[in-house]
Amino acid sequence: MKAKLKDKIPVLLMIFLLVNLGFSQSKTNDLKTDNPLKTRLDSVVHKKVLSYYEDNRAVGLSMVILQNGKKHYYNYGETQFGSGILPTKKTIYELGSITKTFTGILLAQAVLDKKINLDDDIRKYLPGEFPNLEYKGTPIRVVDLSNHTGRITRVFKNLWQREAYDSLNPYTSYTKKLLYEGLHEMKLDSLVGKTSSYSNMGVGLLGVILEDVYKVPYFNLVNKYVLSPLKMNNTITDNNVSSVPSRDLAMPHNAKKQVTPRWDSGELFAIGSLESNTEDMIKYVVGNISNATPAIALSHKLTYGSLNEGMGLNWYIHKTNKGSLLFGHNGGAGGSRSTLQFFPELNSGFVLLTNSLANRNILEKEISELLDDKK
Repeated sequence: MKAKLKDKIPVLLMIFLLVNLGFSQSKTNDLKTDNPLKTRLDSVVHKKVLSYYEDNRAVGLSMVILQNGKKHYYNYGETQFGSGILPTKKTIYELGSITKTFTGILLAQAVLDKKINLDDDIRKYLPGEFPNLEYKGTPIRVVDLSNHTGRITRVFKNLWQREAYDSLNPYTSYTKKLLYEGLHEMKLDSLVGKTSSYSNMGVGLLGVILEDVYKVPYFNLVNKYVLSPLKMNNTITDNNVSSVPSRDLAMPHNAKKQVTPRWDSGELFAIGSLESNTEDMIKYVVGNISNATPAIALSHKLTYGSLNEGMGLNWYIHKTNKGSLLFGHNGGAGGSRSTLQFFPELNSGFVLLTNSLANRNILEKEISELLDDKK
């Protein structure tokens, strides 16, 4: 009797695997897409995106690839789970922390306009006294806010300790006043400018400083110095989303594919307030590759580390195993994920925007490796 059961186990296992394979294929066969599947690139992208959709949290995805100067758009899934609406190159997604690269360009512009020096003590631009913002006589400099070496706490406790805190939309109604209070309460624990440790509050403060020196709101600065020169007409802030038809919005989703709120950055616009689409963002990639403005070019200059692994002004810089120079930044909000990378020497890059918490790390790595080709 036991021998017969033992003989049946491989058969049962095979049936189980076939059923699950069929279910997986059914899911991907039903996946909406505008990928024409005409070229080798189309087929390679499709295969890699199907692997991404094996993550059950995946909802919608829009990608634009610049390969040797030629643009390729791909869209998959839905703008909202169950809607049946396929995203397009005009669909608006949350950019999350990719916004910080725009902030870096604004800082570069402020340097060129002689509004700011990168080596300035940040206390020059703060209201009141902040004796705590130095370590053994070494102050936090403006550049340290941009490359995350300022040792400023990633998120201040008063973000979540306040009565208005919303775990689904954590920065909403967070003010400059609260930011300054958090700065007063923090204590530096090591020398600044030596180690990069990611800080939303540091970049948030940088954005406030930029608004103050120009006496102009953050988005007005972005529009004047980045969006207008690059003709990015569809990029908006999180507080302007109501002006976009719902059909053109990629709704964020939680792990259960339920719609979750778009994040509101409060008064810390510089950390993640921008929203855009692949049609606009490829203009941003091209503008960065071509150094379309002096400020864009300056934002790429190394301020920390080395070209092998370092930072410019809010840009991560990396040299690949093939020796190619790579610039990039990722983003994330409560129900969205984003990736931007470009190879200036190869005239190539890509932007990946998603409206779910599905893990896109493997996909972005594969697309990056696909473009890293000097042939």
